[in-house]
Amino acid sequence: MLYIRKDGFREPYSRWKLTESITAAGLVNHKAYDLAKSIQRDIEGQGVDEISSDELRDIVVSQLQTIDEETAENYMTWSRVRHERIPIVILIGGPSGIGKSSVALEIAHRLGIKQVIGTDTIREIMKNMIAPSLMPAVHYSSYDAWEAITYRVREDKVIVGFREQAKAVCTGINAVIERSLREGISLVIEGVHIASEFIETSPHVVMVNMYLDNHETHKARFISRASATHVRRDAQQYIDSLDAIIRIQDYLRESAEEKGVPSLENREFEKTSAAILGIATRKMKALLT
Repeated sequence: MLYIRKDGFREPYSRWKLTESITAAGLVNHKAYDLAKSIQRDIEGQGVDEISSDELRDIVVSQLQTIDEETAENYMTWSRVRHERIPIVILIGGPSGIGKSSVALEIAHRLGIKQVIGTDTIREIMKNMIAPSLMPAVHYSSYDAWEAITYRVREDKVIVGFREQAKAVCTGINAVIERSLREGISLVIEGVHIASEFIETSPHVVMVNMYLDNHETHKARFISRASATHVRRDAQQYIDSLDAIIRIQDYLRESAEEKGVPSLENREFEKTSAAILGIATRKMKALLT
C-alpha cells in the first residue's frame, strides 16, 4: 500500500482525494481520476511505498505540464490555497430554477469545500425569528415579496418587494461570510438573494451571477427539478410566476453589471461550472500574488 507523509504523519494514498484536488485545476472528473490512478501505478511500480506530500505535488505538476501549462499552474495555486489554509467564499446568485444548486454542489466538490448554504435557509431562519409586522418581505417567496409592499411605489413593485427581501437576507449572508472568513472556513453560498448591490466585497469572496434567457428551457427545468428532487413545491407555481422571476433575473443582471460581477448563462452545466472555477482560480492567483 502507498502512503503519503505530511507534517510528521502519514495516510494511505487516496485516488479520490487526489482526483478532487486535480479537478480544482480544471481537469474534468474522469481525466483527473485516470491521472490519479496512473500516478499511483507509476509510483508503486518503482517499488516505493511512501512519499511526501511535496513529492506527490511535484509529480502531479510534472504530469499536468505535459497536458497543459495553465492547468499545472492552476493546480499549484489551489495546492497553495490548501496548504496555507486560505479561506474562500463562493457566492452563486441568480433567479429561481436555473440550476444554481447543482452548480454550487459541483464547485464545492471540485474545491473540496464541505459546506454549501442556500440563501433560502437564511431567509427561513429570519422568517421564524422576526415577526411579519417587523420585516414582512422575508415572509414571502422571492417572486411574490411584492405582496409585502403596502405603500405606493413608482418603480416595478416586483423588484421593490424583492429588493426589500434581498437586502434583509443579505444582512444574514454578510454575517455568515464574515464569520466564515474569521474562522478560516471555506464555503459556497447559492441563492436568488445574492444581489450584488447588498453584498460586502472581500479579496476572499468570489461572486458570480447566473441567468437563463430561454424561457421554455427555464420552464422545463422547473418541471425537471420537481420530479428529480421530489420536493413538495409545485413546479406549476413557479411557471405561473415566471414573469416575475424573469424580472428579478433582469434586476440581478443589472445589479451585477453595475458592481462588475460576472454574469454567466447556464446553458450547459459543465461549461458553467468550469467558468466559475476559472473565475475563482484567477481571484486566488491575484490574492496570492
